[in-house]
Amino acid sequence: MAHLTAAANEKVFRELFATIRDNFSLDKSDSGTFGPFTAAYHVKLHLEGGSVDLRGDNTIKVDELDIKWDVLDLTLGFDIPEICVGGFCIIPTPFGCALEFPEWCVFDDNPDISVTLPLGGITSELTVVASLLTKYFVHPERTPAMDAWDAQDTLASADAQTPFIKSVANRWQVFLDPQTLDLDPIDIADTVGDLLENLVGAAIDNLLWFLPGFVKDLIKDILGSVIDLVRAILDIPDDIQEWISDLLNVSFGLLDFIATVIADYFAAKFPILEIEDPYPMLGKAPNPNAPAPELVPVKIPIVDLKVFNNDVEMIIEGSVG
Repeated sequence: MAHLTAAANEKVFRELFATIRDNFSLDKSDSGTFGPFTAAYHVKLHLEGGSVDLRGDNTIKVDELDIKWDVLDLTLGFDIPEICVGGFCIIPTPFGCALEFPEWCVFDDNPDISVTLPLGGITSELTVVASLLTKYFVHPERTPAMDAWDAQDTLASADAQTPFIKSVANRWQVFLDPQTLDLDPIDIADTVGDLLENLVGAAIDNLLWFLPGFVKDLIKDILGSVIDLVRAILDIPDDIQEWISDLLNVSFGLLDFIATVIADYFAAKFPILEIEDPYPMLGKAPNPNAPAPELVPVKIPIVDLKVFNNDVEMIIEGSVG
C-alpha cells in the first residue's frame, strides 16, 4: 500500500498542460537539391489551444492542438536555359561586317532564379493520445559532498534548471508520453500558384533590367508564359498546392520531423510535474530553544513513485524510503 497519495482534477491537469504547451517553440531550417532545382525552408512555430480529456483507460487525449506556423518560408532556385539574341550582321561588306547588331545573352548564372514563398500564418491541427510516465532525475550539478539540504539550497546554473525546481536537488518528474500523434498536412493556400508566378515574373524582370525594351519583349516572347515555364523546369503537375505540400511533407519530411520533436518534448524535455526528493514536508523554522540554530527542513525520501489517471483526475502514489 502506498504511503503517499495526491491527486489533481481535470481542471488542474489542464492548467499543468497549458504550461508545457506554452513553453514549446521550434525554429528549423533545411535545404536540398532535387534534380533540376534547389529548395530550402525556414519554419518557426508554436502551440496553442487543445482540448484535454482524461480518459478511463489510463490515457490522456489532447484534441485540436493548434500548430501555429509563425514563419513558413520556402525558397526555390532553378536555372533557365541560356538565351542569346542579336549578334548578326546588319551591313555586310566584302571586307567583313560594317555594322553588327549587338548580342545579348541572359540566364547564364546558377541558379538564375531564386524566389521565396512566404507561406506562414497558417494553422495545422495535432491530436495526441498519451500516457503518464515517471522518471527519476539526478541533477548533474549536485556534488557527492552535498546532502539533501545542501542540494535544496544550491541554485542550479541557468542552463541546468528544470521547469519547476531551480535547485540542484534530485527530483521525480512526470511526463506525457505520446502513444500516437496525428498531424494534419500543411494547408497550402490556393493562391500559391499566383504568388509563385508573380515572384518569378518579377525575378525575370530584375534579370533583364539592363536590356533595351524591345530586347526584353523578345526574350519574354521566347520564354512564353511564366507559369508554364516554371511548371516545365520544376516538373510541376497541374496542382501546384499539392506539389509544394509533397515537397515539404515528403521530400523534406517536415511533418515527420515536427511530430518527432513534439513527441520528444512531451516525453523527455518538459515535465508536466516535478516532485523534489527527498520531499520537504516542513520548511525551516525558528528554534524554540533560542539562541540555538534554526530547525532544518523536514524532508521525506520518496520511492516507487507511480502516476496514473482515470476520467476524473490524475493520481500520484509513492512510498516513504
